[in-house]
Amino acid sequence: MKRLLTLLILAFFLTGTPIQANAAPTLELGTAMELEDGTASLNLSLSGGDEAYAGMNAKILLPKGITVTDVSEGELLSSGNFTIRYQTFSDASNDGVIVVAYSTSDTFSGSGILLTLELQVSDSVSSGQHDVEFATTNAPLVNSRYALSNSDGSKSVSPTLNNGKITILKMEDDMEDDDEDGLPDDWEMEHFGNLNEDGEGSSDGDEFSNSQEYKNGTDPTVFDYSLKHAIKVLQAACEMDSVKFDVVKDVSGDGKIGIAEAAYILREISGL
Repeated sequence: MKRLLTLLILAFFLTGTPIQANAAPTLELGTAMELEDGTASLNLSLSGGDEAYAGMNAKILLPKGITVTDVSEGELLSSGNFTIRYQTFSDASNDGVIVVAYSTSDTFSGSGILLTLELQVSDSVSSGQHDVEFATTNAPLVNSRYALSNSDGSKSVSPTLNNGKITILKMEDDMEDDDEDGLPDDWEMEHFGNLNEDGEGSSDGDEFSNSQEYKNGTDPTVFDYSLKHAIKVLQAACEMDSVKFDVVKDVSGDGKIGIAEAAYILREISGL
């Protein structure tokens, strides 16, 4: 316990952000990438919280030209008897969906995907990264813009919210893409020396696909660290988890995951 406390204190000073317990549930919209056929899948996930829930509702705003074609249950709802209802809408600023999932007999808890939204992207949507957001006004079908229901449906639980992103990649007219994988041939040859990779793969094994690397202007052959890698390394240093050295550099050269490796990742993601 003393070792874990020391590591958490170190993480505070390295990142400049206090680490706090998070007992409140969080509803989170993920990230999506438009596929070649103009479709995309966006996950709505739950994390945190220390109780069971019988249902949820949310009003989600999408950029104009991106519409919801279907909503399916995720892993948290698949083992129970849940009913899913959704209604799409369109106004002057956004397209969107109001979605409700509930059960009279089962509950869900823990962390994982609640629902998956299937999206259709029109040709009118511009290339780039667009926000997907929880609405700040009440949904017409329910009494709240977003909420979770407790286990017996007697009260609403207000969650923390994390908005999401969808990336639209459109090839410029003068860019050749002979293998039709969503990546310019010149870019593929520059970074890979061949046309064998595709947009959905991740050549360097990090969390960013080749298409995202192309859009972000980053090198698809260089592993990009994120805060979750630092957390994994801290857990490994506390012997709470295991991490391989193909994920993090052995900075200290001692063949062990420890503070030096965590500090290295935190410096990488902070740009120090």
